[in-house]
Amino acid sequence: MIRLAGIAALCLGAAPWPAHAQEQPEAANNGTDPTKFITTAAAIYEYNDLIPGMSRHAPRLEYIQPFGGKRDYQLRVQLPMVSNDVAGNDGFGLGDIAVRLGHVFGVTREHGMVVQGEMIFDTASRDELGTGQNVFKGTFIYARFLPGGIFAPAIVHSVDVWGDSDRAGVNSTTLDFYYVPRFEDPRNFMTLDPALTSDWHNDRQFASLAVTLGRTLGQAFGGNWQLYAKPTVFAGAERPGDWSIEVGYKVLGF
Repeated sequence: MIRLAGIAALCLGAAPWPAHAQEQPEAANNGTDPTKFITTAAAIYEYNDLIPGMSRHAPRLEYIQPFGGKRDYQLRVQLPMVSNDVAGNDGFGLGDIAVRLGHVFGVTREHGMVVQGEMIFDTASRDELGTGQNVFKGTFIYARFLPGGIFAPAIVHSVDVWGDSDRAGVNSTTLDFYYVPRFEDPRNFMTLDPALTSDWHNDRQFASLAVTLGRTLGQAFGGNWQLYAKPTVFAGAERPGDWSIEVGYKVLGF
């Protein structure tokens, strides 16, 4: 956790603070609406408390680029570096690189839908830093626009399509109940993210709850910048860990 605190402090110290608070647009896209694609660059640090008594550190860089005549398509690339002490080597190495394509459609004043297809490639520099599999993750999101926020439940299925036959396979389904409340000050944002996961390959089920708290703080690099924290807790006898936390610095809309 000392290492995590250092990364968070670095983000706060290095980020460009706005000269005038009134320069912040009142209704800037903060990235929480899954139907509104926006150019995003992010530096993120994730810590996982694993069972039994193991830990994982995973800083990553992320870039999101909308495209198409209506900007209704989106490409996301994630480049992770990973450290864990499962095999007795806690040095950092390259993790599994992920590339995701998304499409939003059927958007009205009441609702919108999103489909996503993601490939998570077996690029880890050491066995314990990745799954050993090339995994396809498919997602369908139905977003309902409510007076007090956005309710956007999703179904996510992950399955290995090829990889190391000596490594465990991947086959899981997650039901995600994502909710975004609205705040009087649009610079503040929160997401509530309860989920139920069935790991079909290992025949186990568990629940999780993630809460994101963040704030858009000003302008940088031609867009708006924000800081956020996202703690997650896991429940169930077959859970993969006890808790995790993610902190990040993002620039959106540049």
